Amino acid sequence: MGAWEPSNFGNDDASDWLYDLSESSGADLLQEAFSAISGHDYPEIPDCCIALAAAEIVACAQGKPPSDLPEEVRKWIGNQVEVAAIKALRKPAIAVVNKISIKSELRDEWEESDSWHEWQQVVEGLRRRLQA
Repeated sequence: MGAWEPSNFGNDDASDWLYDLSESSGADLLQEAFSAISGHDYPEIPDCCIALAAAEIVACAQGKPPSDLPEEVRKWIGNQVEVAAIKALRKPAIAVVNKISIKSELRDEWEESDSWHEWQQVVEGLRRRLQA
């Protein structure tokens, strides 16, 4: 899986995606990440990791960042002209978080690990921050 820890930025897929994000502007990469999940019945691990990182960015744009927000994300959001377009992705972000937490390859992988409960707490925390 390439995970270092249960946080939504603590894996190789999210880390690689953040590099692409830092080279972009606007909400396009976030929308792509959400579309990759919504188009599948059983989303695969890489897509799930990227979508959860994208959802964290939406939460951050709403003023509800995680405690482990990478500095490059903070800088990226600070450089965005259209933060409203990112905030507008709140409902798709919630839908993706719900889908991943209910039925996904990532959920199944974490469920079989010793960090299952930690991962559940991270995902539930993201869901609460998005819904606030």
